[in-house]
Amino acid sequence: MKTHSIIKRFLKDNNMDFYLITNNDLHLNESPNLDLKDIYKLFKFDCTRGYVLFFINKFIFFTDTRYTLAAKKFFRNNCEIYDLSEITIVDYLIMQDKKLSGILDSKQISVKEFKEINLKLEKNKINIFPQLRNYFKKNYYPNFNISYPFSMPRYLIPRQFNDNLKKVKNNIKTEGILIWNNAHVAYLLNIRSFELWNSTKPFAGLFIPKKNIKPVLITNNFNLNKISKISNSFNIFGEEKFIKFLKLSKFKNIETSYQFLNLNMYMRLSKFLNLSESKINIPKYLGIKTPKEIKNIETCHIEDGLAVLKFIIDLKQKKINPKNEYEVSECLYNKRKEGINFFRNSFDYICAFDSNAAIIHYKPHPKKSLLSKNKNILLIDSGAQYLEGTTDITRVLKVGVKNISRIRYSYTYLIKSLIKIENKIFPINVLSSEIDLFIRNYLSKFKITYSHGTGHGVGNFGDVHEKYPIISQRSKDILTNNNLFSIEPGHYVEGQFGLRIENLYVTKTLNKKNLYLKNITLVPYDLDLIDLKLITNFERKYIKKYHKEIYKTLQPRLSNEYKNYFLKNLINKI
Repeated sequence: MKTHSIIKRFLKDNNMDFYLITNNDLHLNESPNLDLKDIYKLFKFDCTRGYVLFFINKFIFFTDTRYTLAAKKFFRNNCEIYDLSEITIVDYLIMQDKKLSGILDSKQISVKEFKEINLKLEKNKINIFPQLRNYFKKNYYPNFNISYPFSMPRYLIPRQFNDNLKKVKNNIKTEGILIWNNAHVAYLLNIRSFELWNSTKPFAGLFIPKKNIKPVLITNNFNLNKISKISNSFNIFGEEKFIKFLKLSKFKNIETSYQFLNLNMYMRLSKFLNLSESKINIPKYLGIKTPKEIKNIETCHIEDGLAVLKFIIDLKQKKINPKNEYEVSECLYNKRKEGINFFRNSFDYICAFDSNAAIIHYKPHPKKSLLSKNKNILLIDSGAQYLEGTTDITRVLKVGVKNISRIRYSYTYLIKSLIKIENKIFPINVLSSEIDLFIRNYLSKFKITYSHGTGHGVGNFGDVHEKYPIISQRSKDILTNNNLFSIEPGHYVEGQFGLRIENLYVTKTLNKKNLYLKNITLVPYDLDLIDLKLITNFERKYIKKYHKEIYKTLQPRLSNEYKNYFLKNLINKI
């Protein structure tokens, strides 16, 4: 029996109205492997953030602005589609104006999110219950046979793992802390693994006791035992054995982050101990990079800049002739693979021609992507995992011969907005929302808007999207010295074109009172898309200076052919 039919039969037999399906895995990762995503398994639609309300006679799809257009194209008229910024799951259920009952998989939603949803639904006499067993076949774990775990080289680690554990332990207010976020575990222990696609973090949780006993790595990936510091300094327990360990050790009060712990683990532990919300801000600890991290991250951007630059020049000179969007992304991937200490992509590339670029998180399919012939622009948002750090960059290239004045207008003002923010001095401890507002206010004067956030934190050979700092209108994050994040304003016209330019920035303090944003991305802009009539003399010189800095950094590793192209088309042209 197909999964859809099994769900419908369960709802009918148990007098339930709906099943809420999320796109998370056990550790609530932003981008689980496809075989761990229920929405993909059910509908073959892939997205980072998505929910389905599955009723007996219909299903409703919810996502954020990045995916609404893609969802409309994919599902067509098969379901209702809602943007979460306009109508939430709770809003929709309350709008039905009747008593409803539903279930969800408690292993695939955070404690925080469930509490927030349930609190609002209860007030409206709508019940949502955590399921106690699976109603259709599921796979909760990735393939650990491809994990290849290792400990980071000493010369690259920002902080010794013992120092990390000591810092956390000193701030524990209970008997111990349960850390469930994979990226936090990877960073604190200076270990990396590869069972999650496009990721470098082990599929594991971590328990750090306050008292002087071995911490516990909670995982089914026993390959981690091959790392000597893990086998020597940690116990490795699967989930069942870990719970048994807590019971036998008679722990009564431990802390965790409700944002990152799944509801199922919370409910199981709450049966025999008190599980409180921790005050330890691990995301912020990761988000304030050490000088060593900054140096390493800048090193990986040299490697990445070299690969992307060669790709751009080869594409412009038609030294490579990819047939479609998917082949374009493969060409860039192949360039990156030539780089020193390149490990893998940091996410699936967004590679889109013309109207597809208006689909914010468009992903080309090998058999269904647009052909390259007779296209005007190419948007490619891509990134890589290097041993020294993680990259994320978006560039738009002119690939056709048409004079696209409307696109050049918007592209030019996106460049101008980045120049403005790079020359702006902010007070130290500025809210990240003020960065977002600065960009949006400037662009709105020219009727350029975008519905996604302005930026996100970036990991150190880790998550390409770190939770701190988030650069958005609603963010309450405070910026300080050595934060690393993207700035990526865009403009999208459905059915016509999409533009986005993304650089990575490091915050730097100035006179201990102010800070500025240092651009560490080393990839030139496409001068063919800049309307020189719209830029000031200062802006023209600023772009030229940026391109000269890139050339100076990369030219020792460029052949004469690449050097000549760069000088002629990316420096002397402006």
